[in-house]
Amino acid sequence: MQPGTLTLAMQILVIVILTGALWWGIGRAMRVRLPLADPERARRIQALLSLGQSLLRAVVLITALLMVLDLMGLNLGPLLTGAGILGIVVGLGAQSLIRDLLAGLIVVLEGPFGIGDLIHTAGVSGKVERITLRATYVRDADGTLHVIPNSMLGVISNLSWDWARVIVDLPVPRGTRLEALQEALEQATRALREDPELQDRWLEPPTVAGIETIGETALIVRVEAKTRPADRWTVARRLRYHLLQALQTEPVPLSEPG
Repeated sequence: MQPGTLTLAMQILVIVILTGALWWGIGRAMRVRLPLADPERARRIQALLSLGQSLLRAVVLITALLMVLDLMGLNLGPLLTGAGILGIVVGLGAQSLIRDLLAGLIVVLEGPFGIGDLIHTAGVSGKVERITLRATYVRDADGTLHVIPNSMLGVISNLSWDWARVIVDLPVPRGTRLEALQEALEQATRALREDPELQDRWLEPPTVAGIETIGETALIVRVEAKTRPADRWTVARRLRYHLLQALQTEPVPLSEPG
């Protein structure tokens, strides 16, 4: 092997090693967890870091490739000019990719959701695990990971934003005495407020909203509670439990026929 060839191979090897180190280092640096008290700000910054990781790695890879081509003696001027013309041609056929990239930037800049948020979009509901320039990764309740191109996100419903309202509709026979029913429901909400499993899980105590609808054979009574987003399902289950327990412990009598 000629000395010049050996030197060229060593230089290329150094570039490859440095590129690999930078690739690894960017991944490690972007996985840092910042001690922020505001969860919303933390999720937004985490999404920005995830997007920044993809962008920085792309820059490192392209720079390393150009350096290797320069060492090999290729004239980058005509190559870049040709790449520009080729880019125009490819761009005409890669509009969906461009839309994905722009949508990814908008997601991070506007912050409709972040890493760890529960969202519903593109017919999928789940937890956001990763955001890149190209796609958003959402894992649903049964563990399936959905990779959604950013341009296909469409309408985004964020289930983790600030607060959630738990609504439980309870059907009872139409002839039920309303005074006794109200007392049973109030008893259930008091039990829920004292439930040790739900300490500090709501923002407003549960209340009886009243009769929602009147059917031919049943009344629909609504009970509501304002909770933290992540606790909505636990609070709803415990609320149903206490409602049924109150109605079974003290059966609500029916009104006497007129």
